[in-house]
Order: sequence, then structure tokens, then C-alpha cells
Amino acid sequence: MAKTADLKLRIDPELKKSAVAVYDQWGLNLTDAVTMFLHQSVAVGGLPFAMRMPRAAPSLDWESPDIRRIDPEAGHAILPAEWDSAEDAVYDSL
Repeated sequence: MAKTADLKLRIDPELKKSAVAVYDQWGLNLTDAVTMFLHQSVAVGGLPFAMRMPRAAPSLDWESPDIRRIDPEAGHAILPAEWDSAEDAVYDSL
């Protein structure tokens, strides 16, 4: 298919520089990358990635008696019990 349509974008110069560096590692130029993005958008009927609002990471009060920083016997951090889930039991058995 012949490339005859022009697309003009206004973006932050630093963002463009960073994106060019990323796609250059894959042997792509920015035109090829945008073309791939558009093809994938058409294929999935929307943005080709999930849109989510960032969530704040949980904070720990390291002075709390419920939290010990390192379990000396196991050699890993001990997290609050309320962070446990039923799914954890699957991994504990491995």
C-alpha cells in the first residue's frame, strides 16, 4: 500500500527524542512506529493498551510493631498480614 497521507503532530521535543531512541533500538523509525500503533488500534478497535489510573503504592510504617524489616531465618521482608490473599497459598506450596 502506498504511503501518501501526511500526519502532522505536535509533541514535546524531549518525548520525541526519547521515543526515537526507544524505536531505534528495534530498528524502527518514528514513522514506522506510529504506523504500527495505528494498525494495532484498528485491529483492536481502540487504543492498543489498557488505560488505567495510577494507584499510589501502599506505605509502610516501619516503626509499627506489626512489621519486622527482615526475617533473619528466612532472609526476606515480613509484610503486614492484611496484604495476604487466598492466592498466596498457591505460591506458598511451591
